[in-house]
Amino acid sequence: MRFRRGLPLTATLSLTATLGLAVTLGLVATMILINPGTVGGQPRAESPEPDRTAADSAALDLFETCAGCHEDEASSFQRGPHSVLDRDGLAAFHGAVSGCTACHGDPTAHLDSGGEAGNIFAFGEGELANVKSAQCLTCHGDSHPGYFASRHAAAGLDCSSCHSMHSNDGVSRSLLKPTADGTGFPALGAHSGALGGASASCAECHTDVLAEFEFNERHRLQEGILDCSSCHDPHASSARWRLAGFKQQQCVDCHADKSGPFVFEHGAQKVEGCVACHQPHGSPNRHMLTFQSTAELCYSCHAGVPGFHTRFTADSGCTNCHSTIHGSNFDAAFLK
Repeated sequence: MRFRRGLPLTATLSLTATLGLAVTLGLVATMILINPGTVGGQPRAESPEPDRTAADSAALDLFETCAGCHEDEASSFQRGPHSVLDRDGLAAFHGAVSGCTACHGDPTAHLDSGGEAGNIFAFGEGELANVKSAQCLTCHGDSHPGYFASRHAAAGLDCSSCHSMHSNDGVSRSLLKPTADGTGFPALGAHSGALGGASASCAECHTDVLAEFEFNERHRLQEGILDCSSCHDPHASSARWRLAGFKQQQCVDCHADKSGPFVFEHGAQKVEGCVACHQPHGSPNRHMLTFQSTAELCYSCHAGVPGFHTRFTADSGCTNCHSTIHGSNFDAAFLK
């Protein structure tokens, strides 16, 4: 055997033994990975599957008890997405016996009284809005952590203002309530298409905003290109910067070419954002501008202009010269 020059014999033997041990351990680890069903050559004990028979039986018994009086609600519940509470055992995961009690709470007093109203949580008009929403957020809190800071919560609305608890017969996976005409997809007008489920639900209250989508220049809500929820989160706080202010994040998700960054930025865009010049829903003016005349729009902020601009009138087009009005990397006056 040849030893490395300069190393003592004892060090060389120690190094050889260490390498041999590492190779042996590597072979053992490889055998375990190749055959994970064995430990030390003996079969690995399989972990038993949890027995849900008793829990499932109790859930079924309670569900049938509830269905004895609430047949329509029970049938609707079984067709809806909340049926996973019983089907997949999620009710037990949240400490409830069945899907019914996961939302409505302990039914003991209700059953003992023969089904009298008022002694079980029923999401009725008598319950406080924040209490009803809190019950829903027991499961959906991770998806909507900021709901109580939203404008909807501040207005005294709760989850059941927009959503059904059991099922809406397939109108929406989100359990959005059918609209007043019962269809869930009302037409905007004689020359309009149909709204999607989310926008139809919003339109039930926000009729003034819905009317703006009748203008000739509008975001394509009617055609189904986007929904109200494409720009607005109904479950979150209404931060003004989503539609204006620094970098107007919500608008530039689609209009990325207007976002910059630019060396020279338009002051209105930095402070007020896109809504300084544009109507976000719809407008009778081209490009959804707040003024029909471009000059009138510009003069609404830039009243003081260089003297040679006096030759121009309200019919002049400022963008004939100042073409890069959203921002420029070359000229502070946004000239071509």
